[in-house]
Amino acid sequence: MEQQLQAWFRYASILGIQTGNAHTPRNQHVTGLCRAHTKRRSAFSQKINVLISRLQRCYYYALLLWVFAVYINGLYWRRRIPNAMLTWLVATTLFTAQAITNVLIIAESLWKQQEHEAFLLLLQRIAFAFKLRLRQPIEQQQFLLSLRRLLCFSMAVWLVGLLLFLLTSLWLQYIGYFWYGLWFIITMRVRIIQLLIYLRLLQHYMRCLCKQLSQVVAYHSAPDSRMLDYNYARLLTLEYLLAVKEVYALLCEAFHLLNDFAGWSLYSIISCFMLDITCNIYWSELILDGSASRRYYYIASIWWIISMIAIVWHICRLSDNCKQLDRLIANLLSRIIVSNTARSLRTYRLCLQQFTMQLQLQPLEVSARGFFILDMPLLMSAPRLILIYTP
Repeated sequence: MEQQLQAWFRYASILGIQTGNAHTPRNQHVTGLCRAHTKRRSAFSQKINVLISRLQRCYYYALLLWVFAVYINGLYWRRRIPNAMLTWLVATTLFTAQAITNVLIIAESLWKQQEHEAFLLLLQRIAFAFKLRLRQPIEQQQFLLSLRRLLCFSMAVWLVGLLLFLLTSLWLQYIGYFWYGLWFIITMRVRIIQLLIYLRLLQHYMRCLCKQLSQVVAYHSAPDSRMLDYNYARLLTLEYLLAVKEVYALLCEAFHLLNDFAGWSLYSIISCFMLDITCNIYWSELILDGSASRRYYYIASIWWIISMIAIVWHICRLSDNCKQLDRLIANLLSRIIVSNTARSLRTYRLCLQQFTMQLQLQPLEVSARGFFILDMPLLMSAPRLILIYTP
């Protein structure tokens, strides 16, 4: 990943979110100057890295204590509203879910750091595999520009929704848990934006792989779709098919690591967002029915709901696109026609059949620890659940 994006994610570690180390040798080109470092300096650098890692872990443990302190303080000072016990219970449940989500995010930073580092390394390996093994330009500069735009857009949607909610809450004299849980809300939003960027990277690499396989299919079935800068004689070799299989294996491992080090975050954040949307709809209905003391609360809640729905829709759409691209890769492989004049015909067909079966039996998907799969059907089922559980 680009150094600027990694630097942005390093700032997120203040919130207790796990980040990658952009200064390790795997993220930089190994030069002769790096090899010329003395053993003493290498040992000193290693001690510094160990010290920084220990300090970071101590900071994460301190954040855990901070989360518990804020949660207990919020429960202590939050007064119950007379004749509104159900509203108080719903708000307390949401506040508790936000605190638990932050605990899970920090726990992943403490105990899933190695998996996260391995995931960042895989992103680098996939990019190098496209260049060296497949010899395909992946339009890195244009993609990084679109990635920055996605990051800025996601942050802008969140900040606009947050600021509008803050202004309207001050105007309406909001008396809920919002001010106690503001730290929790910021942590959850930054975490899900980080995972959104990771999914966007994986989707880009899968599209590049589909582009390569589509040219293999075009060699036989659609000669008009051929591109001038492709070496079609190389595309039909066993070596190239093995290279494609290697890149796909790296993508499978990347999705597996993403589900491993971020599964609990995805489950808790999506669940908390759905609960938050349901609660805001419930409170807005109370206002419209004239049964609550806070008039015009729906003015504040609408900005909050729109920003949450936008982020959840985006990450579900990216996950669903990855599933569709995985099916497209399997479809393209099944459409590859093996020429009778190809060398090692039997070996090529056997490898192609094994590769196709692998895609059918092991589909790529983003799963929240097995509780649910992030895709568009999940997003479409959310409104039905809200309507069922909203009084």
